[in-house]
Amino acid sequence: MRNSFLTGLLATLGVALTMFGSQAFAEDALTLDKYVVLMRHGVRPQTSMKELQPLSSKPWPVWDTPDGQLTPHGAEAAAQLARWEGNMLRKRGLLPQTGCPASGSVFGWANGAVQRTIDTGNVMLETMFPDCGLQVGFNKIDDAHPVDLLYAPSESALGAIDPERAKAAILAAAGGDLEKPRARVASLMKELDGILDCCHVSLCENEKSASACTLSERPWAIKEKKGKGNKPAEVSVVGPLKDAGTVVQVFLLQYANGFPMDQVAFGKVPTEADIIRLSALRQVKYDVSNRVLYLAQRDGSNILNQLLLAVEADPAKGAINDGPPNARYVLFAGSDTQQAEIATIMGIHWHIPPYLDDETPPTGTLAFERLHDATGKAYVRLQFIAPSLTQIRTAAPLNEQSPPLQALITVPGCEQDVVQGACPLPTFMALMKPKLDMSAVAKQIYPAQGEH
Repeated sequence: MRNSFLTGLLATLGVALTMFGSQAFAEDALTLDKYVVLMRHGVRPQTSMKELQPLSSKPWPVWDTPDGQLTPHGAEAAAQLARWEGNMLRKRGLLPQTGCPASGSVFGWANGAVQRTIDTGNVMLETMFPDCGLQVGFNKIDDAHPVDLLYAPSESALGAIDPERAKAAILAAAGGDLEKPRARVASLMKELDGILDCCHVSLCENEKSASACTLSERPWAIKEKKGKGNKPAEVSVVGPLKDAGTVVQVFLLQYANGFPMDQVAFGKVPTEADIIRLSALRQVKYDVSNRVLYLAQRDGSNILNQLLLAVEADPAKGAINDGPPNARYVLFAGSDTQQAEIATIMGIHWHIPPYLDDETPPTGTLAFERLHDATGKAYVRLQFIAPSLTQIRTAAPLNEQSPPLQALITVPGCEQDVVQGACPLPTFMALMKPKLDMSAVAKQIYPAQGEH
């Protein structure tokens, strides 16, 4: 829908290579030195039932977990991914076959402002390294530090946006007119109206007329929210696209958490394929928000800088200046927000059917492999890894016979230098570092927690 035919073809070829050659990667001519990942948290409920409630005239299904928190089922599905990942890395020689990892060889860090990322990160470490007492670290959030600058710098002075530049960037991403993306999703909006019986009378009463109550009819707009105190200005597309993107993600999460089908999407979306098809509304929402390059650079450069510092550092050569501890396994637990922003900054895409292109499912993982050849030359190989929706819904065991979905990612500008899907490290860094907005990057101090 969004990618060009050529990009889709390259991504498809990358998937074919990965599906055919993922087992061969464990035995190829490149040796794995370090594995650096940014993963999305596991399955959660809606983040705010108060905001969701008016979007349907019907009562929403009740979750067994408070808004926005990792569910027990989501934790078990994350644990299945952790078991697969741990076994894969042991077979490739990165982790010890038995026992706990050596001191300093494992590092985990999560978003201190989002408990579900902390919980997901801890599930990963506790499952990969049972009885080793490993947990993720995170920045302390309190009245003096209300924002985690590593994960959400745009909510602070560090990543503050220029409102006029942001408006222009969003409009350009929309093709010069919000009516263009609105026309693209018109049929899906009408379908969603029917599923929701949108909207609740409380929302209709807040509109200027009853005719502007449905998602299809409500107006789209680029709105600036003025900054106040230490909180900078925000600019975003408001209205039905934002709401629709939230709703279809909730439907996907209901399905992923194992809700009976008569409760998923009010029983009006009969198949997993329909859940995925409706997710196009969320993709378009991202196209005019997190995937707008200017906004992505302001909010995503800080954490991408840490990932690049981690990938660049040879684990045999000690500490990293300004970066995370130089561990062999580095886990950053975050959200789909960071994954979408980093992909935008880097100019990368992935293709993991039956998901839509560039989808970021629960526990989806953007993986940076640091490798070397027989001469010691270093390389970087990128993959996106995610369990299928069925695997998440059933919390199915993941193994060599039933692995998660995996897509090899092409590094733009490195196509001519690729060796077994990997880009030479100097080339990779030369391509990626200039993409950062260094005015939105700050030094990250990692306390002792998180390093093991």
